[in-house]
Amino acid sequence: MQLRRPVILGGERPPRAGSRRPVRGSRDQRDARSQFELARAQRPKPKRHIPWGSWFRRVIAIAVLGAAVYGASWIYLGGALRVQRIEVNGVQVVDPVAIAAASDLDAHSLFTADLDAARARIEAVPGVASASVDRAWPQGISISIQERQGWGYWQAAGRRVMVDAGGHILDLARQPAADAPTIIDIAAPADLLGGLDVDADTVGLVARLRKDGTFTELGITPSGFVFRRDRGLTVVVDDAPDAVFGDSTNYAFKVSTWSALLDQLAGGDLLVAEIDLRFGRNVVLR
Repeated sequence: MQLRRPVILGGERPPRAGSRRPVRGSRDQRDARSQFELARAQRPKPKRHIPWGSWFRRVIAIAVLGAAVYGASWIYLGGALRVQRIEVNGVQVVDPVAIAAASDLDAHSLFTADLDAARARIEAVPGVASASVDRAWPQGISISIQERQGWGYWQAAGRRVMVDAGGHILDLARQPAADAPTIIDIAAPADLLGGLDVDADTVGLVARLRKDGTFTELGITPSGFVFRRDRGLTVVVDDAPDAVFGDSTNYAFKVSTWSALLDQLAGGDLLVAEIDLRFGRNVVLR
């Protein structure tokens, strides 16, 4: 009698005797499967990149900035742009050395030099009417001077001083013109105890009469100008009556009245030594 192994179609093969097949999902099956699991591979770390180009540019920038700061400090604090030459223009009677000394700009930096303060000091020098101060790069200062100009003279008690057109006494100035007028002050000794007292209005009045060409229009030549504290200015004329102006008020009226009276007197026999124009329409003939 033959024994046959049973064949199971479409099914699982039966386990052998004495063997134990793991149940699906059991711990043995999970352990067997885990023996064949691959560990997760670690990603390789990237190599560290050093930005040499950026560092190089930073180093260059810092070096350039340091060089610029050093150069600016050297220019600002060094002697390259300090005043080493002072040029003075426009002087005839004023000492240019005194002008340069008054500026007080020698060895100063051109950047920090106070030109306005220097100009004020220069204009305080006798004989200086005005001044301008400019930088002359890289190491110079240019100073232009307008000197005081004498206009005429004021004389009292035998003493004569030079004055400008504003009546200021000038100790140092350019000399007046050759035909400059002299105003004679008929002053009492008591009036001169404090020195000469120049009447600025009188000086301005004579200056205006000359500048306007009044004497030429009237056809007269004044021979002198006399000032008295009680009556002001008198214009002395040789071949015509003198004119007492007093002061500069009503200037146009006084001139026109003087002209009209000279025309009337020229054709008559009336002898007049003086025309007093101080009282407006109440003109006095003496």
